[in-house]
Amino acid sequence: MTPEATPSRHTKRLIVGGLLSIGAVLLFGGCTGTPTRHEQAARQDLQEAKTRYRPQEAKPPLPRLTDTSGLPELLEFALLNNPRAEAAFHDWAAAVEDITTSRSLPDPMLTFSADISRGVPNLSATLMSDPMSNWPGPGKLPLKAEAAYGEALKKRAVFENELLATALEVKRAYYQIWVLEEQIRWTRNILALLDEIEALARQRLVVGKATEQDVLRAQMERDELRTRLANLEDSRGPLAARMRSALGLGPQEKPPPFALRLEDTPADFSEQSLLETAFARNPRLKEMRSEVLQAVALFQLARKNTVPDYSWGVGVSGGMGPLAVTPSFGITLPIWRDKIAAEVARGRAGADAAKARLSAEELDLAVRFAETAYLWREADRADTLHGHLLLPKAKQALEAARAGYVTGASSFGDLLEAERTYLQHHVEHAEAAGRREMVLAEMSLVILGRWPGGVKAVLPEPR
Repeated sequence: MTPEATPSRHTKRLIVGGLLSIGAVLLFGGCTGTPTRHEQAARQDLQEAKTRYRPQEAKPPLPRLTDTSGLPELLEFALLNNPRAEAAFHDWAAAVEDITTSRSLPDPMLTFSADISRGVPNLSATLMSDPMSNWPGPGKLPLKAEAAYGEALKKRAVFENELLATALEVKRAYYQIWVLEEQIRWTRNILALLDEIEALARQRLVVGKATEQDVLRAQMERDELRTRLANLEDSRGPLAARMRSALGLGPQEKPPPFALRLEDTPADFSEQSLLETAFARNPRLKEMRSEVLQAVALFQLARKNTVPDYSWGVGVSGGMGPLAVTPSFGITLPIWRDKIAAEVARGRAGADAAKARLSAEELDLAVRFAETAYLWREADRADTLHGHLLLPKAKQALEAARAGYVTGASSFGDLLEAERTYLQHHVEHAEAAGRREMVLAEMSLVILGRWPGGVKAVLPEPR
């Protein structure tokens, strides 16, 4: 062998080592893990929601609100525009991605080293597991993926809860504005009636059938109502701000126009059937159940701490001698029994705590359901009482008092009292009708977890 042939041999070995290193990078760089069944379901669920909620990774065109827009248009606008709901959606999307990272193996490490002795390079390439992160033992990665899946389900429930809470805020603001406008309308009507009563008192004063006190009392009553009307009109500002916030609009943005219509929502349900629906669909319970799933997976993972993790490596070096291949393998030794027992006990305590929180939430839900059902029945009875029973009688009493004052059969005080009663029943009827709808909205959205009617669903049914 001639001296000139030696560099050529070294060069070939360098090339072989480099090709092996590049091949290892290409081999492992193109690897793809195997998604779990739950991971596939979570990604499909997220993709369906993204198609409806954020198609093309951007906010879809919002409905154009006009003077004829009703509650469904407001709800659709708010559900697509509210920033709190959007933040919860992105948290959910990030949690779904965490499932993939949790069930994936750590990245391998490729290292190069060179030893130059007497002008002859000796190149070494080593492919090994990351020395800072051992590869998990059998059964650990699926449990990590299961825990991440529980977190993703929890974030999904939080997103759903934000959507339903947004819808509830829109409905509350809408019904409060309706109640306010009804109060303003009837206050104005009674002010016009007071003008007629004052004119009637003046006519009777001219003919000597009334005293100046009647005229003054009518004026005092009118001044009080004007002040009340001013306060009512001034309260439009806070309610407009509340509606603007529910719609996801900034403080400087002008509130959009919309029409106010109150249509009685039918409550054709039995409490037992509703309670069963609440336990199945309530977003808060979904969140708590996801925490239980996650805690149980973490507990099972803690029990796997007795299974060793491992590391490995394959080195290739070339110099003057033959091409050398040096494989290596190592495992962890889980010898600290007290530490393992503590981790298992902590995992068991976490799972038990999650189950207890779920039970407590179920008890709270049953109480809230009973309280809300009572509030609905109370508001429904008040609506019937004022709207169908007392208002017609109050109107008849006002007409009788007015006719009696003209003939002298009743006093001016009787007329003013009948006027006040008539206005009060209108106000209480509006408040009862609005409260009834607000309680029904809370029952449907917050407790039962139902999607608001008339609006396209953002979330698909859970798989």
